[in-house]
Amino acid sequence: MRYIQTLNGIWDFAFTGDRRPEMPFKPDRTMVVPGCFDLIEPYCGRRGYAVYAKKVRASGMNLLEIDGAGIAGEIFWDGTRIGVIKYAYMPESIVFDAGSDGNHTLTIMLDNRYNEQFHPGFDFFADGGIYGDVTLTALPRHYLSRMRISTEDYRTGKIRVRAEYSKAGTVPAQLTFDTGFQLDTKFMDGVLDCTLLLPDFRLWSVDAPCLHTLTLTAGEDEIRENFGLREFSASGRKLLLNGKAVKLYGVNRHESHPTTGAAVPPQIIQTDVSMLKNAGFNFIRGSHYPQRKTLLELCDRMGMLVWEEALGWGLKAADLAKEEFADSQLEQVTQMTCHSFNHPCIVMRGFLNETESQLPEVRPVIKALYDRIRALDEHILITFASNKYERDVCTDLVDVVSMNPYPGWYDSRPDAVSTVDQVFPRLDALSAALPQDKPFLISEIGAEALLGFRDPLKTYWTEDYQAELLKKVFEYVAEKDCAGVSIWQYADTRSYVSGPGIFARARGFNNKGIVDEYRRPKLAWNELQKFSGKKAEK
Repeated sequence: MRYIQTLNGIWDFAFTGDRRPEMPFKPDRTMVVPGCFDLIEPYCGRRGYAVYAKKVRASGMNLLEIDGAGIAGEIFWDGTRIGVIKYAYMPESIVFDAGSDGNHTLTIMLDNRYNEQFHPGFDFFADGGIYGDVTLTALPRHYLSRMRISTEDYRTGKIRVRAEYSKAGTVPAQLTFDTGFQLDTKFMDGVLDCTLLLPDFRLWSVDAPCLHTLTLTAGEDEIRENFGLREFSASGRKLLLNGKAVKLYGVNRHESHPTTGAAVPPQIIQTDVSMLKNAGFNFIRGSHYPQRKTLLELCDRMGMLVWEEALGWGLKAADLAKEEFADSQLEQVTQMTCHSFNHPCIVMRGFLNETESQLPEVRPVIKALYDRIRALDEHILITFASNKYERDVCTDLVDVVSMNPYPGWYDSRPDAVSTVDQVFPRLDALSAALPQDKPFLISEIGAEALLGFRDPLKTYWTEDYQAELLKKVFEYVAEKDCAGVSIWQYADTRSYVSGPGIFARARGFNNKGIVDEYRRPKLAWNELQKFSGKKAEK
């Protein structure tokens, strides 16, 4: 039986700025985990090295899991490095030998300074800290890992189970399902790969998100995973869930809150998913990085479809031409796909948001990322969000063509009193120029609105203008040959980007949320909720 310690709570802490701390470090403060240190005085807005340490009782083989941190870091056990944090938001899993039984020191050294992976040109904020749960699981001498469960045929309940075991040779194993069905099988040189028909299975869907549980036992170890039987596929311009056409009505959501930064508490994550579900939305694009375990588990249980993507915002062709940088993108999509493989809510995976996909030299990188995800998951739909529109030369490389147009906002006419009338013509023209044999998804679209700013003239930045524009977008998706939309965005979020006119970020926030940063609804929220109600009545 595995023993799990939750290490959340108060840790020793020190901030050393540009000076890399030496081990063992000397704490001078305390800090709560999960949490973002650069939102707390006296460290607000400061960038540099921050060190967390905690005494832990452990021995033997252990699995350390950190559900996201930023921006980069290193992990030490009794002063010896056991792992690194290369990518902000990425969940980390490290297996290591904790040594003899007794109290040991776990140290997490973070660096929230900008780097190649996260720079200040991003239109969202990078917090320094530990975003999610930290757990330590005691493992037996020989242990199980990397169990992946995929739906091979939703009609017959055919599934494929793959897992790894740390012991070589032939090792008996048993699969036990929540339905009572059991299957004896075996590991061959540390690998299990079997296909079976699950009796009495239930399908997972948006309206009936039924989950199954599989317990895998081998030797002294046992692991358990939830999974859902479902197929999300593309046929021509349509998206299908279990063979039935489905249109996506969703939002882009950042892991962000003004009081906690990226360390959003579970209660607020549940608030977000519940609000969206109750308002009639069925889709979340997890922009622009791997998603927290809490969000994915809630979406599994509540029937919300999710697009998960690797961190890579607005990267240039010159960056991607560097072999080391391109390899880091491949490493990200690998780690992301393996970590969240069993979540039925994830129906699309993506990468390289708004890269220079109008340039032929970017094609090999997009192809390599596609192939890497496809090698790990034969069934997932793969995409990337483009803002190169008709000039994009990479739309043939993905399963779903996703575009980020902003008619009525960034591409508005300065001589027009109202530009909401641009929505249908612009989206029609874009749709006609894209491949006709693949789904067309509007992955971003929207307009800024300041909460409480109302004006009968429906001018820019008003709740009225945003609501009218987004209502037009939903009408377009409902009436036209369009697979769906994830509007930009769910909630207002802090940003680095600023500029003149409509590129400005009033208050230092991207204000395109249909709720504000505290989840207070704007007029657009109410109008889209009404639209969802009318759609459901048809």
